[in-house]
Amino acid sequence: MESKTVAFVMEERISALKKVDIFSETADEVLMEIAAVVSEEEYKRGQNIFKKGDVGDAMYIINEGSVRIHDGNHVLSRLVQGQVFGEFALFDKESRSASVTAEESTLLFKLGQDDFYDVMAGKAEVTKGVLIKVIKRIREMNELEGKLAKSYLKIQKQKNEIEENHQNILEQKAELEKTNEQLVRLNEEKNQLISIVSHGLRNPLTSSLCVIDLLEHECDNCTDDQMEYIQVIHKSLRRMNSLINQTLDIDIIELQRDKLKPEKVNFADILKLIEEGFKYTLSLKRLELDLNVKDLFANVDRNFIYIIFDNLLSNAVKFSPANKKITIDLFESDGKAVAEISDEGPGISEEALKTLFDKPQVHDRQADKTGLSIVKKYVEAMNGELLCKSKYGQGTTFVVKFDII
Repeated sequence: MESKTVAFVMEERISALKKVDIFSETADEVLMEIAAVVSEEEYKRGQNIFKKGDVGDAMYIINEGSVRIHDGNHVLSRLVQGQVFGEFALFDKESRSASVTAEESTLLFKLGQDDFYDVMAGKAEVTKGVLIKVIKRIREMNELEGKLAKSYLKIQKQKNEIEENHQNILEQKAELEKTNEQLVRLNEEKNQLISIVSHGLRNPLTSSLCVIDLLEHECDNCTDDQMEYIQVIHKSLRRMNSLINQTLDIDIIELQRDKLKPEKVNFADILKLIEEGFKYTLSLKRLELDLNVKDLFANVDRNFIYIIFDNLLSNAVKFSPANKKITIDLFESDGKAVAEISDEGPGISEEALKTLFDKPQVHDRQADKTGLSIVKKYVEAMNGELLCKSKYGQGTTFVVKFDII
């Protein structure tokens, strides 16, 4: 009788696991192993499953009911039967970036980190399932990033307008109090958005980078296809990390050019720093980087000039076939510091060059979300010049010019 009860429970768990995306391609014998190590936990409506800041060491699968993911009173998302949460905790024991509360009577399957490692050993389909889930979550965060950036810009513009009004009506007490109330409210909303960006994107992304590093360096049993899959994810995560750092800056330069912080910058130092950061990526693609620089100084914003060169080199790497060479030359010409980034890629047609910086996606030259249009925006905001020289089938050279000081 007891064995029948155990068998029934196992059959029920396996049936539930098959409905979860992570395990959709997992064999029954592997699902049986997972079903044997998961534990069942029941929660009443309004009961916390875990709180923000708790140390995480397990993933949860919703078998019945639903939960909400939230930061204080701000609801980030709601999950229902068949969905999972806390998957990053399978790879590290960092603090939870948000709280999770049951929306109704809820039954969860809990899979601990140690049990997951035991099951995952030698089973590529389980690793693949988790990676697919990580990619899906990253895409969701990318969409959230765009929405948050637009909201933040709107709030920032309103905040600036209110501050200007505050100065104009300084002597009018009643109006000043009203303005101050609006300013406080907008600041609170802005801080909430920054908190969401910080905890909702940065922490999971950092964990994802750690996961990929772990898999890349310790996945001795992975196939060649799996290793290639991991490397593609690694590059995507690196690009997303750069985008998150730029989220609150993109397009603001059009509204607040006075926020630029120009200083005396040695272009040679910036290019050497970028070369160091790209060594691993270049080695993966078997590309040679020939860097020829001399000390040349210009009055620019250090962060923006780094983003400019980083984007252009990333673009060159993306469009360079394996076993080719990328050349970066930094020299002086007519009182200007000139940087040329050249690749041996497919080149760009004359027709495509006409709208390259306005609509690069039309010509398959958009390396990331910022793209060449943002590079041009940064260059022109600092009174520089950006050019492109290319012949179809013969490679491409991007030229950046700034006045020497």
